Amino acid sequence: MARMPMVIVLSEGEKRSLKEMTKPTSQHRYVQRAKAVLMAADGKSNSEITKECRLSKVSVCRWKKSFTEKRLEGLKDIPRSGRPRIYMHDDVLKVINTACSKPPEPETHWTIERITQASGTGMKKSRVHKILSGLDLKPHHYRMWLFSNDPEFEKKELEVCGLYINPPENSLVICVDEKPAIQALERLHPPQAVKLGTPERTDFNYRRHGIINLFAALRVHDGKIYGKTTERKKAPDFLAFLNEVYVRWASPGRQLHLIMDNYGTHTAIIVKEWLSSLQDVQVHFTPTHASWLNQIELWFSIIHRRTIQRGDFKSQDDLARKLILFIEQYNKDAKPFAWTYKGKPLKVS
Repeated sequence: MARMPMVIVLSEGEKRSLKEMTKPTSQHRYVQRAKAVLMAADGKSNSEITKECRLSKVSVCRWKKSFTEKRLEGLKDIPRSGRPRIYMHDDVLKVINTACSKPPEPETHWTIERITQASGTGMKKSRVHKILSGLDLKPHHYRMWLFSNDPEFEKKELEVCGLYINPPENSLVICVDEKPAIQALERLHPPQAVKLGTPERTDFNYRRHGIINLFAALRVHDGKIYGKTTERKKAPDFLAFLNEVYVRWASPGRQLHLIMDNYGTHTAIIVKEWLSSLQDVQVHFTPTHASWLNQIELWFSIIHRRTIQRGDFKSQDDLARKLILFIEQYNKDAKPFAWTYKGKPLKVS
């Protein structure tokens, strides 16, 4: 003889309490149990409850029986043997809420020690650290972002990306910019070579020999670089560099598309007049606060990491020589950057 299904009848108060338990802020195991009872009261089969609540049939029957015998109290955890828990779910929430809140002035961010004190749970720092690590909460980390206020942002953005992805026929796309104030730092002691288990060690002390400026132009289609070092970065210096780029890469019947940002040197009157006098040159400015759209910034990152950051330079001339030497070596194996960004709207997560 088949078993008769267990009938559960709920009062209005029990329905409200069970629905309260299914809120997202409740612990998952209580949400499952409450849903199982509510579905059983609606006449759902054990198979349907099992699929919806992701419980085994044995668990569904057990919690239905427990509710029938003890009502709401029957859905609580059965006390276990052993040492009772010191910190409960609410204590963990206090730690999380503290870590996600703004610390009191004048502090800018929380530390593990300050979270431990401010949460008022009495936990040890190691416990707080474990909770935050498990949830990937890092109050000591931060990232910067900047919105562009350029009213023509989308138009300029799509224009630049279009030149990268689908350049006009018989044209040359060139990214131009400068890397200013590169310091010629001479280390007082030679670096210690890398060893197994030990990275290269570089002396922190240095002797400063002044700064220089690096103008650079990138041919987008093949990744070749043309660079020039100067002591200044004023408009006449930039104009002289542009003229050298034009003489080097311009050819009859080919249109040059220059991509640059809105820096004052790039928009100076003498630069504008020179550019307007050339029929085969068209300038495309990146939107305000969006110089990252200029591919030359990718190359500046490369030369900074591979030559400047850990460099040892005896003088300004030595720095200039090594920068130009890097460009010459880079051009031997230069490749175009794989540009994938197509101008879709950016979002701050």
